[in-house]
Parts: sequence; C-alpha cells; structure tokens
Amino acid sequence: MEVLDLYDDNGNKLDEEIIRGNKPELGKNIMLSVIYIKNNEGKYIIQKTSKEKGNKYSTTGGHVIKGENALTTIIRELKEELGLNINKERINHIKTIKYPTKQCIFNIYELCLNDNELKNIVLQKEEVESVFLYSQEEIIKIIEQGNFLESHAYIFQRYIK
Repeated sequence: MEVLDLYDDNGNKLDEEIIRGNKPELGKNIMLSVIYIKNNEGKYIIQKTSKEKGNKYSTTGGHVIKGENALTTIIRELKEELGLNINKERINHIKTIKYPTKQCIFNIYELCLNDNELKNIVLQKEEVESVFLYSQEEIIKIIEQGNFLESHAYIFQRYIK
C-alpha cells in the first residue's frame, strides 16, 4: 500500500494524504513524474509495459509517494524500471502541469543518454516488458493507433515533440 501526498491545482503540497488507487476530492490532486529519455540521435527510449500494467507503450515515470519530491521520484523510477543510476544534475525539468481530465499534477523531465549508458539498462520485468528507441514520427504513429498510455501521449504531443 502506497501513501501519496495531495496537492492543490497549482501543485502546492497540501497537509493531506491518500492511499494510492483512491480518488482525491475535487481540487485535490496526486502527483506524478515522467521522464522522456533521448539518445544522441534524438530517438526516445519508449517502454512497452508488462501485461500486468496494460501492455501499452509509455515513458518512464511514476507516482510521487509521501515524503518524496518530483525529482527524487524520477531518480527512483529510473533505477527501478531501467536499472539506471542517474545524477540529478543531468535531469532537465521541462514543466509541471495540471492534467486536464484527471486529478493529477505531472512533472515532466528530459534526459539525454549516450550509447554506452543505454547498454546498462536492466528492465524491471514486473513493470516493463521491453524498451525501444523510436523517433518522434514513430511515437506519433503509436499514439495515433491508440497504443500509447493516454497521459504520456498527451504530454509527448504538447511538451516534448
């Protein structure tokens, strides 16, 4: 059971918490962090989630659990999902947004990895079935086919591409 802090619509932390999976009251949000990882050629590392996680394409990310901040969450998720130890100075914060159709605040990050670092990826099989290097055009096709996680597709189309 994960406990999450709650935030107002502007991303300010409230003095309240919720159990993951429960729906917050109106005007209250959970917080998530996602990171779009590029290689030197400008292609993105895209994950195919495990069958237990919906078997959709997405990027790396997860819920900000109680006591964490957005950056420590993305560092934790990089380690858990891809086996990567990344220094926080290498991670570029793009934007923090209120998701328009859900009670969620998203922190959007970007990271560039070289080919040697890509070789160090070790997948967390419970969450990630496989990873691919895709161009923006290839990602857009996956989105158009409805095979990309909705929120990650929304963010990619508006803030990354």
